[in-house]
Amino acid sequence: MSAASYADDTTDIENIQFLDVGPFDSTVILLVEDVETVAGQAGVLGNTLSVDYTLGNINVSNSQTLDASGYAESVVDVNIATEGATSTAYAFGNSATISTCCGNIVSNSTQIVAAGNLIGAESDLNILNWAMNPNSSAIATANAISTTTAYGAVLDSTIIQDNEASVTSRSLIDAGGVFADSATVVSTAIANTGFAGGGQTTTTVNVNQTSNGPTVRAIGGLYGPSVEDSIVATIATGNNFSIENSYGVVRSDVTQENSAYINAQTDVDMGIWGNYNSASAYAVANSNLVSNIGDDIFVDNVQLNTGDVEALAEFASSGAGGVGYSPVQVVSSAAFGNAVSGYVCSVCEGAITANNNQTNSASITSTTNITASNGGNVIGTATAIGNSATFHSNTGN
Repeated sequence: MSAASYADDTTDIENIQFLDVGPFDSTVILLVEDVETVAGQAGVLGNTLSVDYTLGNINVSNSQTLDASGYAESVVDVNIATEGATSTAYAFGNSATISTCCGNIVSNSTQIVAAGNLIGAESDLNILNWAMNPNSSAIATANAISTTTAYGAVLDSTIIQDNEASVTSRSLIDAGGVFADSATVVSTAIANTGFAGGGQTTTTVNVNQTSNGPTVRAIGGLYGPSVEDSIVATIATGNNFSIENSYGVVRSDVTQENSAYINAQTDVDMGIWGNYNSASAYAVANSNLVSNIGDDIFVDNVQLNTGDVEALAEFASSGAGGVGYSPVQVVSSAAFGNAVSGYVCSVCEGAITANNNQTNSASITSTTNITASNGGNVIGTATAIGNSATFHSNTGN
């Protein structure tokens, strides 16, 4: 007996959430001297829904409307942290998670963030003397949804996301002292994002995403006298949707429209640098990914971008790049107007049928600036693409 055959119970859920009083803010400030570990976390959620049902079917009707601003800020100041230092901030306007282990999902969701608002997250980690493995991360998202099932026969989702607000994230590590082992800085700003996934599931997803806010901006920075094995990454996205499935047909109909200014900025300013370090900035107006293992995918993709997209990655070093064995600094920037990818497992059965319509009528700019002293190896790349479509399959027509 398969898991889906005994999942007969059905849960019906109707969710209506409306928030028009704000702001909803969260702030954490930690000022410490010498410690083993220190961690600060600030988070805000406007409207949130979580549905998790085991061994059963789910029918969900979800409506979330937000007309307020939300901001999360985490500030960590530390002199010495011998075992770890972390700062995290997250802000979500509307969020929904719908999942079941072994049942069907039928869902209809609408998420709206009104104009004149701000969804923002800021993480600042300041190190005066010394810290082990410092980590700073910030994520700001206006609308987010996830629908997943494992071994359910059907996943059928209709999703509408509309953001009119500004979305900003900022993540920094600023050190007067040094880092040990590694340092990580991640900053992510997304207007609309969604995910649908299943296993041995017939998946049908209809998506309409609109990003018409003024700005979607992600800023990340790393500053200090020396660094080894660091990663600094910024990601700014207008609309994003991903579908993953295995051994079941996938049918997707995705429409994405962006008019917001999309901006990702990464700034690294160090003295001596060694081992492997990476600094990247990635900005995309509309992104759609559909993948499947062992069965067909049918992709209808419509993407329209009228907002400028800019990615900027900068690396400056006033000292030598000679610490460690063959030290390498990789600095990259990438900017896309519209991007769609369809993938079917290359060693499994399955084929792709795709109808793709992409229009970009805005400037796409990618800039990488590097200023470095002697020693080590430096690699810089910059990529700007108006419309990108990639479909991969080894079988089918």
